[in-house]
Amino acid sequence: MAFQFLPAWWFGYIPVTSNKVEAEDQSEDQSLVGRVYVQRRKSRSFVVLSLINLVLFLASAAMLVRILAKPERKPLNAELRAASSYSPIFDMLDLEPTCKKINGTIKPMGSLSIGRHFPSPMTDAIWEEDIELLRPIPITREQVIKLGKNPETVAKLEDEVWGLGDDAYVASLDIFHTLHCLNTLRKAVYAPYYNLTIADETKKHLPAVVHLNHCVDILFQHISCSNNANLVTRHWTKGQEYPVPDLSITAHCINFEKLTKWNKEASIDLNKYIKVMKKPAGVKEEPAEI
Repeated sequence: MAFQFLPAWWFGYIPVTSNKVEAEDQSEDQSLVGRVYVQRRKSRSFVVLSLINLVLFLASAAMLVRILAKPERKPLNAELRAASSYSPIFDMLDLEPTCKKINGTIKPMGSLSIGRHFPSPMTDAIWEEDIELLRPIPITREQVIKLGKNPETVAKLEDEVWGLGDDAYVASLDIFHTLHCLNTLRKAVYAPYYNLTIADETKKHLPAVVHLNHCVDILFQHISCSNNANLVTRHWTKGQEYPVPDLSITAHCINFEKLTKWNKEASIDLNKYIKVMKKPAGVKEEPAEI
């Protein structure tokens, strides 16, 4: 035919030589190898990242389990705080609250407390030195405010006198005032021994009788305000026709001996206090009856 003598490029075709075909095949092979390499590399990275995430997840889970399993640390004297008003003593001393059996026997039996001792010089010394003495202890201005008191009228322990810094104010433990009132009633019971006047309404204006009635009222308020909801069981008892109350109940108590020891150690010099703590001129004062 006439067309077969025209050059190939006339029709837009270029002959493919065997060398060019081999080059293209080789290029395709290299491209395939490259894609496989990249794919493997991506797969390896995915595995590594997955392992890292798994390790982090397990570590986080272990920490969470440890936190949840670890018992919450309670503050010092947590049980007492829950049933008491604020006191800085709860932060200073472990009062070791525990349940303790009270000796409620009518007749003196077993180990007797100082409350059953009859008047004597030794008994009075224990009451006066270890039980009813209101020892002054220093507290801070912030603690005064938390107690609901006015720091402007609370007596301050001046640094130049006591060396306690510029943030020391006078306080004392209320429990020892309550025990002082108990001792006042104890002495009233044994009035002849202590040469005390027998109180009656005709003497109600005497300072000693006013003080005695104050103490009766303090004890009444403290006892009726306490969280004592204990029960007294009544038992059939030999020689008794009616059930007899068992007054030896189990009560929730603090370590009173430990508190007494701490109070002595934490208090300031009482003799010095009596000597130097005179009201300075110009101080802010509370009304006569606080």
